[in-house]
Amino acid sequence: MYKLTLILKYLRRKLGPMFAALAVMLCTAMVIIVISVMGGFLDLLQTSAKQLTGDVSVQARSLTGFAHYEDLAAAVSALPEVSAVSPVVSTFGMINLDGHTIGVNIMGIEPGSFSKIVRYEDTLMWSADDMSERYGFDPSESKATPPAFDLRGMAMTLEPDGFLKGYNAPGMVIGVEVNPYQYRDEQGRYGFSNSAAHQTAALTVLPLTERGAPADLGPSYTNAVILNEFKSGLYEIDRGQVFVRFDVLQKLLGMDRKEGPAFDPETGEEIPGAMSVKPARTSEIVVRGAEGYRLEQVHSAVQGAVAAFAEARSISIPPVVRTWEQRHAQFINAVKNEKGMVTFLFIIISVVAVVMVATTFYMTVLEKTRDIGVLRAVGASQAGVLSLFLGYGLAVGVVGSLLGLALALEIVWHLNEIQYWLANGLGVSAHYAWCAGGGALIGAVVGGVIGYFRRKTLSNAVSLALLLMLVGLIGAWISLDQVEDLAYKLNHAISFKMWDPQTYFFDRIPDKVKFYDALFIVLGAIVSSVVGALIPAVLAARLDPVEALRYE
Repeated sequence: MYKLTLILKYLRRKLGPMFAALAVMLCTAMVIIVISVMGGFLDLLQTSAKQLTGDVSVQARSLTGFAHYEDLAAAVSALPEVSAVSPVVSTFGMINLDGHTIGVNIMGIEPGSFSKIVRYEDTLMWSADDMSERYGFDPSESKATPPAFDLRGMAMTLEPDGFLKGYNAPGMVIGVEVNPYQYRDEQGRYGFSNSAAHQTAALTVLPLTERGAPADLGPSYTNAVILNEFKSGLYEIDRGQVFVRFDVLQKLLGMDRKEGPAFDPETGEEIPGAMSVKPARTSEIVVRGAEGYRLEQVHSAVQGAVAAFAEARSISIPPVVRTWEQRHAQFINAVKNEKGMVTFLFIIISVVAVVMVATTFYMTVLEKTRDIGVLRAVGASQAGVLSLFLGYGLAVGVVGSLLGLALALEIVWHLNEIQYWLANGLGVSAHYAWCAGGGALIGAVVGGVIGYFRRKTLSNAVSLALLLMLVGLIGAWISLDQVEDLAYKLNHAISFKMWDPQTYFFDRIPDKVKFYDALFIVLGAIVSSVVGALIPAVLAARLDPVEALRYE
């Protein structure tokens, strides 16, 4: 019982343990904040990567694609481990939008089946309400929205509707950053007023023969109507991705099914009545796993179906089967390594808490040498003294780590609000602080001088400082109210953006704390505090009671 009593007494009445607990608190909060933000970015990247590519993909080993993909898709779709499949054609190309020509990755998709595997429909940005607002159309005054206003509906078929049919051109959905006139405001939001919806753009691709050589007819070119814009969650995708209908791109690339007369390979003459058929090709098949199956099981099942397909077709080099993790391994692993490295560095920095605890307890042992001698003299054992100081370190660790956890949660959960205040309210806050601080300083100096002659220096200084601080706050409020645009100018002149939505892709800073990460860090802080107290505790336990009582 005496141990608990002494521990509580030292915690309440000594500043040294409080500073040690403060060091533990700050180090704990720092590591939790860093690992939460970095882990949040990693989770966002992994989620986006998975949702953009599906669970598993069957990819051709060349830009020319692979044939008989319908049979392979049917075989994969029949697997119990698979819930949905969709063919995709992809190629490099160019888009010319209003005179701006850039290189893009063009994907031909079947929107219905593709959206079952990836979050294509969820990435679409604009709807009929946006069109209605632009053109002043009120849907409530009509029984039906005009077809050309249904941007989401058209994007889900990639077919122009309404008056857009008059363009006699296929539909297209572009990444929001492909549009050269689109930009984000200070809050990272895109505006429909700058969208490219209903505009036409030219697409150019280079068809290849089955052997990989450029086709004789040269580049293929078509105009397409922009039906919508999408925002995927990855900047690299949004600045260089275009979606068109699967059969449209397949035809542009010469990868559609072709029938023609057959020729004798020896004579080169046409064989009367005989026809040659070149099967359609695709670039890849994306796959979504069924519920209840692990990613490895889905990958293994699809791999088996591809192997059987290759054997049946006598294909020496079959398409490659990869999971979403394998496709994005280089990018995701780089972020994982950065998270691990930054966390490790901050943990190393946090060793200062261990040193602080050790130093504090060592000074406590020196200060309480006589007390330790008294304890030993009245019967306390070496183990009792040892456990006393270890318990002292445990108490400091528990208090500091729990306070650090509370501080970290408060900061992480309000990071975006803090970011907004730093970017948009720091100037006004600094104005109030400057006026109040200046008034308090003047009041303290003047009050100190007056009090010196009246022999009441402290009371006069404090009173006048508080009075002039209040006057400064009132003056700051009046100046902000009376001077036009002063608040805007102050916030514009004094601001700090730790996270600029116009620079980074993600609009918000990750603000979630993982329970197990926080628990691990809190336990680590407590153990570190006990370790820091170990050496001083051993020294205290080994003190000779006679020598301790004689200690001056």
